[in-house]
Amino acid sequence: MQTNRPYQSALPFRTALPYLFLIALIFYFNCVERALLSPLLVSIQKEFNFSYTLTTSLLVARSLGLSVSLFSNSFLAVHFQHRHIITASVFFAGASFALLSITTTYTQLQLGLFLFGLSAGLYFPSGMTTLASLVEKNDLSKAFSIHELAPNLAFITAPFIAELLLNVTDWRGCMQYVGIASMGLAVFFALTGKGGYGNGAPPRFATLKRILSKRNTWIFFTLAGSGLALEIAPYYVLPLFLVDQQNMTGAEANQLLAFSRLATPAAALMAGYVSVRTGEKPLLITCFFLSAVSLALMATTQGAILNAAIIAQPLFPAILFPVIFKVFSEFFPAEEQSLVLAITMPFVGFLGSGIMPNFLGYCGDIFSFQMGFGIFSVLTLVSMIALFITPSQD
Repeated sequence: MQTNRPYQSALPFRTALPYLFLIALIFYFNCVERALLSPLLVSIQKEFNFSYTLTTSLLVARSLGLSVSLFSNSFLAVHFQHRHIITASVFFAGASFALLSITTTYTQLQLGLFLFGLSAGLYFPSGMTTLASLVEKNDLSKAFSIHELAPNLAFITAPFIAELLLNVTDWRGCMQYVGIASMGLAVFFALTGKGGYGNGAPPRFATLKRILSKRNTWIFFTLAGSGLALEIAPYYVLPLFLVDQQNMTGAEANQLLAFSRLATPAAALMAGYVSVRTGEKPLLITCFFLSAVSLALMATTQGAILNAAIIAQPLFPAILFPVIFKVFSEFFPAEEQSLVLAITMPFVGFLGSGIMPNFLGYCGDIFSFQMGFGIFSVLTLVSMIALFITPSQD
């Protein structure tokens, strides 16, 4: 089986832009479906009368599905082109998201979110490989920066989409409408998209063992896991925290949540260009440290300072991810990249978008959300150790 070589059909950056934006749009829908759970969790909690721990444990079920499908991507990519995997992922994620609108019990919600995760998680390794296949190596930072616009825009628009749809329907209708739109996008990509024509490297045991034994794999895992947790975990619990422990209305909480993400697309877009001037390591150290500081302020302040910390916190992980994936592209050869992502990202996603939000929800039940933010700040500082480990050259 021929493995995919991302640079073999590379296009000039300007020519590739429309197709890069289409991949970013697909990633946007992938992310907005996940981000919508944050503003909708308040409605779900009230309807079912869940505790914070039980409510945020729904994210664990979804993240478990994401993790299983991320790992499965490496096996599917041997037999299917990456573009076909992307199409199936977007279509079935939309279908399962729409089906969540008919759930009536906690078990059904768990199962529905698990199935959604199974579909949505297939996208990322194939999406990153397809993105890399469209541009020359020197343009990868810019391509990754465009791609990273998607989650940042999703975080901004999801609260507004939720508020807009909640004016005419309930949380079930929100899921139904967005899911149907995602299914339509899958058909559009299948007909017009470019890139991703190759297959992934076969997941042989010897290859898996070699990748897991590389120091670079564990450096990447630590950086990506911390970055994803910083980007996602506070976002999911903030509406619960602001409505129940800071006495905001749902609309006010969603407005602050959206406002806190307004500058993140610009930060993500600038990351690739800034890292060229500063170097990757100094920029990563700065962003991780400032992330820890903002979480510490969220744990210890009230009023205007708390709001300022909430607004500042997402800026730093927005810068982190394009730089982390630039480092990733230097750590591993092109033919191994989708396999490395399929091995590491299941655990990265389960930690960042499942375990950490659920931990913060547990803290909200037992202590307070602010105690959870404080512990998260300390863990962020500890994760910076990975930045001082010398990468391997093999």
